[in-house]
Amino acid sequence: MSMYEQLPFQPANRGEIDRVVADFPLATLVSADEGRMLATPLPLILERDAASGEARLIGHLSRRNPQFALLQRQPRALATFTGAQGYIASSWMSNRRYAPTWNYEFVQFELDVSIEDSPEQLLRALELLSAHVEAPYPNAWRPAEMGPRLKQLAQYIVPFSARILETRAQFKLGQGDPADARADAYAGLSRYGGHQLAAAMRRHEELVREAAR
Repeated sequence: MSMYEQLPFQPANRGEIDRVVADFPLATLVSADEGRMLATPLPLILERDAASGEARLIGHLSRRNPQFALLQRQPRALATFTGAQGYIASSWMSNRRYAPTWNYEFVQFELDVSIEDSPEQLLRALELLSAHVEAPYPNAWRPAEMGPRLKQLAQYIVPFSARILETRAQFKLGQGDPADARADAYAGLSRYGGHQLAAAMRRHEELVREAAR
């Protein structure tokens, strides 16, 4: 499944793709089977080999999820991640001829999914996920703290590893907008709580400047 891509909206580098996946780990995993589409929202963790650059997404599904059975038959899938995003309102603009738009960070991976149905792989998948999402907090939790309940719940979920076959990304962050429109956008985002998107736009600007030096 391809995605419409526009050259001006390419991410500044591969690290920006990895950052979106790390900062916004809730993905949509999509599969197709004989005209039927199945989609599941679930957190995924990116593992990338530093030497080869080969990357995988690690996650787990409910055994009762029909997509689990489908992935066993048809392992090709798509995962999408949405990073910082938000509306850029014309009402913020000093020049009222400026059209409204939506800025966003969006990443799409084509995958080959391998079901890894073993207690060891499940524990590894859960440890990776919990280590990532608990990292910002003191006294970080680990799955082993569940005690016997971990084994009980493990009966109902199955881990998987998905090799990334192709990566596509669009980071529409105000590229090409005149300086006055960008200033108005930053002011509006600051006024109406769009701090995350404003930070993404500023980060992209800085990365582009650094690359041009």
